[in-house]
Amino acid sequence: MKKAANIAQLRSMARSRIPGFVYDYLSAGCNDDLAVRNNRKALDKVYLQPQYLTRSGPAQLAVDILGRSYNAPFGVAPIGLSGLIWPGASEYQARAAKSANIPFILSTVASISIERAAECAEDCFWFQLYPPTDKNMLHDLMKRAVVAECKHLVVTIDVPALGIRPRDIRNGLAVPPKLTLGSFCQILTRPSWALAMARHGTPEFETIKPYLKSAGNMAELSDFIRKTLKDIVDVDLLQQIRNQWPHKLIVKGISGTEDAELAIQVGADAIIVSNHGGRQLDASIPPVELIAAIKNKIGQKVPVMADGGVESGVDIARFLSRGADMVFSGRAMMYGVAALGEVGAGYAIELLREELNQVMGQLGCEYPNAMVDHNVNRGS
Repeated sequence: MKKAANIAQLRSMARSRIPGFVYDYLSAGCNDDLAVRNNRKALDKVYLQPQYLTRSGPAQLAVDILGRSYNAPFGVAPIGLSGLIWPGASEYQARAAKSANIPFILSTVASISIERAAECAEDCFWFQLYPPTDKNMLHDLMKRAVVAECKHLVVTIDVPALGIRPRDIRNGLAVPPKLTLGSFCQILTRPSWALAMARHGTPEFETIKPYLKSAGNMAELSDFIRKTLKDIVDVDLLQQIRNQWPHKLIVKGISGTEDAELAIQVGADAIIVSNHGGRQLDASIPPVELIAAIKNKIGQKVPVMADGGVESGVDIARFLSRGADMVFSGRAMMYGVAALGEVGAGYAIELLREELNQVMGQLGCEYPNAMVDHNVNRGS
């Protein structure tokens, strides 16, 4: 931990600890990686202005959102195939989120089940849903979440087509990993990952596994997921989900004011402005550039949350300054686990918390929702 003073250093450690094909899966975007780079460039264009001569109290990071208090205005974004990145990754992150009292969003295709995530994260647990084409399966997934006492359902709308990810294609990424000469050599040079994988066994899509019609193997299950978790989320399907889901409904993947308004009309309790971490549309607009316009259009009707390129507490502050009510980070959180194992899950959270606390103190900003007063619009 002493070797990693920030997320960038955790990322470097992670890269040296996990096989190259796994690192590519975690870090890369789609097509030419333009969206990933543009997310970074857009954040770097957001400037913050301090108010040194205005008295303020110490920074208070706690926020109230969707009827609950959290200790910080950021949370853990969903990542699929989490057990391939590091065995037990989602469990580690869920427990760390609970300990830190921040939201943890479990991906439908993560490597632990809804039930296990709920045990680990307790009331910090949010479930991200890729609506399946099978309506019985859709209903059962939501029923399981309700039984597990999940109060927040995050419906992802920005995957109407599978993203084209050249690095994964080149690496032959699969579950279980295909043992080509290249991947075998990569695994040999990452003994910690190899030993951890050997102890835990091949990662599985635990939430989806019960719906596989035959016993099958992981390759068959992966194919089942590709064919089944592909229903296009339009207004009608979102309304069906809203009608069936009894708790808070969050719509993730909002990329403009029209979708934001439609989601609210359907009955969404909150939205997440996102371009899927740059993994679906390479020509997408960076989320940090969209928030202000969306907030101006919908006002205070629902909380506006966001993700996309967060690598530091400064980035969280940048999102907050543009009007985000809550900010999520996926890769940065996972770099902690890949670099340090279980302890890295909590350490990544702590790094972001300390950095955000320092930025708010430097700006003379007492509360997260006051960050908008420190944004400098330079035409980004």
